Formats: sequence, C-alpha cells, structure tokens
Amino acid sequence: MLLAAKLAFSDSKMNSTVAAENVDPTSTSHRREVGWLGLTAIATGGANSVLFFLAAMFVGDGAIRGQGTAAVLVLGLGVILSCAAAPGWLELVLMYPNRVGGIAAACSEAFRPYSPILSSLVGIGYWFGWAPVVGLGAVLSGGLLHDLLLPLVSATTLALGIILICTVVSLCGLRWLVCLCVVSAGVATVLAMLSAVGPLSGAVEWHRTVDFRLTVPFPGPFGAFVSTLAGLYLVGTVAPAFEVALGLVGVTKAPITNVSRALWAGACFGVLYCLVLPIIWVDTLGPAALKEDLSIALGPTFAPLLGGVAKTAATLFMLFIGLVATIVPFAGPTRILSQLADDGLLPAVFAKRARGGAPWVAIILTSATGCVIVVGGYPIWLIAAVSLPYVLCIALTSVAVWLLRRTAPDMTRPYRAPRVAINLGIVAAFGWGLAVVFGLQQFGLPSVMLGISFA
Repeated sequence: MLLAAKLAFSDSKMNSTVAAENVDPTSTSHRREVGWLGLTAIATGGANSVLFFLAAMFVGDGAIRGQGTAAVLVLGLGVILSCAAAPGWLELVLMYPNRVGGIAAACSEAFRPYSPILSSLVGIGYWFGWAPVVGLGAVLSGGLLHDLLLPLVSATTLALGIILICTVVSLCGLRWLVCLCVVSAGVATVLAMLSAVGPLSGAVEWHRTVDFRLTVPFPGPFGAFVSTLAGLYLVGTVAPAFEVALGLVGVTKAPITNVSRALWAGACFGVLYCLVLPIIWVDTLGPAALKEDLSIALGPTFAPLLGGVAKTAATLFMLFIGLVATIVPFAGPTRILSQLADDGLLPAVFAKRARGGAPWVAIILTSATGCVIVVGGYPIWLIAAVSLPYVLCIALTSVAVWLLRRTAPDMTRPYRAPRVAINLGIVAAFGWGLAVVFGLQQFGLPSVMLGISFA
C-alpha cells in the first residue's frame, strides 16, 4: 500500500512537472478526461484495421496480385518495424503532453524550424490516411446489419446512418465517443480471442505456416522484391495503426503512465491481429477463405468452443470490428487538424471547437470523407493511393525523433527511449520508404499518380 501510494504520488508529481515545463503557448488547454482503458480501446481499434486488407494481401484484388501465403512473413516484418519505432513515438509525444494529434502533431514541431510546409504535410497526411477508415468500417457494419436485422434498408443507407451516429456522438464530447469505443472494442477483442483459441482444440494444419509461397508480378529476384515491398506498403497502413492512441495525450489523465500502458497494450493487440489471427485462420481455413466474406468464413474458427452459435459469433465479430473502425478516426485523427490550426499551420476554422471541446469542423470533414468512401466505393488501388501520405508520416516521425535528439538534447523527456530504439526507428523509416518507392508501383500507375497528388 505504501509503495503504491509513493508511485502514485511520484507519477502525479512528474505529470505536473512535465505540464509546467513543456507548456506550449500556442496550444489551447484540454480537459483531461480519458483513462488507460479508453486509450487501449482506441489502440485496439487501430490494430484490428488490418482485417480490411487481409484478402488483398493473401489473394489479391482483380489484376493486383497478393503475396500468397508469404503474406504472413510480410505481416510479421511490418509488426517488427512498428514495434521497433514505438519507443521513439512514445518519447516524442510525451515531450509535448499538452498537445493532441499524436505523433503527427509532435512531429510537426521537429520540422517547423526547417519547413512549415513539411510540418503541414505530415499532419494532414496523417489525417488523410485515417479518414477513409470511417467509410470502410461503416460499409462493413452496414452490410452486416442489412443481412442480420434490416433487410428492407439498403446497406449503403445503414452505413451512412452509422457514420451519422458516430458524428453526433463525437460532437457531444470525447467521453461519449470513448465509452462507445470501449464497448465495441471489448466485444471484438473477446471474440478475437475465441477465434484464436477455438481452432487449437481441433485439426489445425500447421504445415501451412511454414509453406510460404510468394506471388510475384514477374519472375526473378526483383519480382519477389517488388511483391514483398508492395505487401509491406499495405502493412504500413495498418501495422503501425495502434499508435492512434497517442493522438489523445493532451486529454489523457496521468499521460506518462496511461499513454505508455495503452501504447504497449496496443502493440500486443497489433501482434494478435496482424500475426496470430492470420496464421491461425490460414492454417485452419486456407488462404483462399480470406477472400470470402469473413463474417461467414470465420464460423469454423468459433465452432469448437461455441458450437451452433459459431456463425452468429463470426458475424458479430466482424460487425463490431466495423464499428470500432468507424469510431476511432473521430478520436485522435480529427484532433490533428485542430492542433495544426492552433499552431498556425492550417486555417483557423479548423481550430473551432464545440462546447465540450470537440473540433467540430474537423469531425464534419472526417465524416464527409467517410460518406464519400461509402457512396463512391473503395478499390484497393484507391486505398493504396490514399495511404501514401500516412506511410510517409510514419516514416518521417522516426526521423523527427532522431532529429530532436540532435537539435534539442536538453529538452525534457519524461520517457527517454534507448539509443538502440532510436536507431531501429530509423531502420523502420528506411523500410517504409523502400515500400513507398518500390511497392506502390504494383498497384498501378493511377494509384502512383493519385497518391503523389494527394501528398
């Protein structure tokens, strides 16, 4: 009891000290109303977004080839690069504990002395990578609600309705949005665990795990290299996504403790969704099953534990995955736009907030982007193009951590990443950079040109 009291007092003192020493005069004050559970739920929502890309990675999409069973290796590489960069991300955001927007907002501070345009590019690119996820999640949830409960209402109408509900909840305040995310992410996580454990009691063909076959666009070593980097490019849009919890540092209670817990919990969920579940599903169902509707295909993974309700469990699992994916971009990613406006890097209109602190202009813009995805569709080449600014942001963030170590070595750092972690972050940045240069081209010339124009 005495030790716990001392640790609590120490954490409180450290947080108040950091807030006093690192106050950013250009930022507005935010109410600290989010705890570690809410942050972890948001991180989980970022981690499970990989499920939207499994089919494209393992099987492909039309003329765009997937990576075959070797996608497991590519997913593993993406998880390793993301976890390698995570200590640097944590150091970076805790240097600015009064800011919202996460790694992109903190990263912009590192680049501001060199180029305000680069700072804006990093921040807007971060938001631009997250905004379409609203539409992806809503389409998934709307389609399942149409099949399950409301066959007379079109899936598109239901998807738009889900976005509208999430928008209204977001405008009511962050606390309500986080509560909704905790419930949805909690149900999805329990079902994910059941899907991972269930097949272990049955016949799992483990030999598929080591039967790696890489699908290549053309023969030869360079074809294998390009195919691997194309997969790594897609992984770069989802494997690091657990970092989304860092976007709420400025509204988090005891940020030093709670943000650290949420980040590492999110990394664990990233391993679960990006590596453990795909391996078990491929070994149980075969890679071709991932091309099918997962709300139906995953039924056999629940059957050993849940029996006759396995199909219902699979449907509910994907339904809540879609709901979480719709909710998460309204939390941290919307606040990067308001933070950039507070910093003078975007028009002041983005800094407008509702009475509860919600950045209503950014929320409405994010909602509108999701609606465009719902109505207009989302071919994989378009998603690849939209993701280019986000992957660049992830790479540049590790560079910013390294840069601040050189230009501001005496700045207060509540958490100081080991030197080896900083170097590994640069390696990760180099890996994501290679994926952009060599991997994006496999999605076609329109994807390359559109991605560059977005950036």
